[in-house]
Amino acid sequence: MHRRVKSDHPEEECRRSRSPAGRRITMLTVADVMTRRPVMVPADATVAEALEAMKARGISSVLVPPLPGLSEYGIVTARDILTKVVRDDLDPTQVHLHEIMTWRLVTARPAWTVAQAAGVMGQVGVRRLPVVEGGEIVGLVSDTDLFTALAPQQEWEHVRRVRKARAEERASRTGTVRTVADVMSSPVLTIGPDATVAEAVRKMVAAGVSSLLVTEDGPAAQGIVTKRDVVLKLVAAERDPAHVRVGAVMSAPVRTIEPGVTIEACSARMAEAGVRRFPVARPEAPGEILGIVSDSDILAAVEARRWQGHRRPRWPTAYIVADVMRPPAGPFQTWEEALSPELSLWEAAGRMRRAGVRQLPVVQEGAVIGVVSDTDIVRALEQRGGGD
Repeated sequence: MHRRVKSDHPEEECRRSRSPAGRRITMLTVADVMTRRPVMVPADATVAEALEAMKARGISSVLVPPLPGLSEYGIVTARDILTKVVRDDLDPTQVHLHEIMTWRLVTARPAWTVAQAAGVMGQVGVRRLPVVEGGEIVGLVSDTDLFTALAPQQEWEHVRRVRKARAEERASRTGTVRTVADVMSSPVLTIGPDATVAEAVRKMVAAGVSSLLVTEDGPAAQGIVTKRDVVLKLVAAERDPAHVRVGAVMSAPVRTIEPGVTIEACSARMAEAGVRRFPVARPEAPGEILGIVSDSDILAAVEARRWQGHRRPRWPTAYIVADVMRPPAGPFQTWEEALSPELSLWEAAGRMRRAGVRQLPVVQEGAVIGVVSDTDIVRALEQRGGGD
């Protein structure tokens, strides 16, 4: 699945001596930068509970441990919450992680270089990789970790403190959130296209931000350079940030959003465009950037209950007992625990685990109408799989 990603720009920068940041790209491993003991949240927890765990640790994803009988871990990310909960105006206290989690995770190894990990993230289109050794998850490496690796190691703790401070500032905001204008950050930091990527990294690290607008000779933005641009276009290719200009890695043209767009519509646009942030501009003055809105701004509002979805989710039929139950092989004389046909598979598995049994009857109006085993649940979940 993994292949080494080679630089498409080997000319002048490869003939120069590498800067300290350039050497870190080739020398540091995943084990050096990964988050150890990643946060695990059970599948039957709500999205609201997962957001609380993310806030407490200053992270944007949680791993979901496998059910008994399953070996597959899952993950719930900020993107999952935006695209599957906020976009659809769902109540985070009513949506459970097993409804939105991603399965079939792509993993990394501790001995990989940061460039190898960045290459795999780009190839499969993810922002984080669980790190596996000896069949066990020993950590989680994200594009944020790979980006932070460009800073001197003695500054890593400072970087984390700055990011945490920004997260706390978002959490301290008050007032009901309905539109982009209610959550956007301002002013927006900028950089010129001829600055080096090393300069851009230092500016982002110092401010605790993940993007800079690229401008020159006026307020209109030529492009935007993001943390992900740096990771995929520079770290993955083992390019030296001191020898690469911002204009060579920035994303253009700049997609903007209007301040009056609702949070739900903004989340939908982020999902459609595959981005995590939009500069904010009025339609009548598209070159005048008022601020920037990111998925972190929206999630902070959701976690603080400043935004609250109004709709309850409808259980997908693939998740309920009725879809996998079989006719009972024989009469059930008595039972201490039973399942209802509309119960989710995750809740059914939990009841089996608590009862210490491998199958339970399905009961409706006092009569046994079927039976479900742990094997039935495992088979159904494996067939369902999951996208990224």
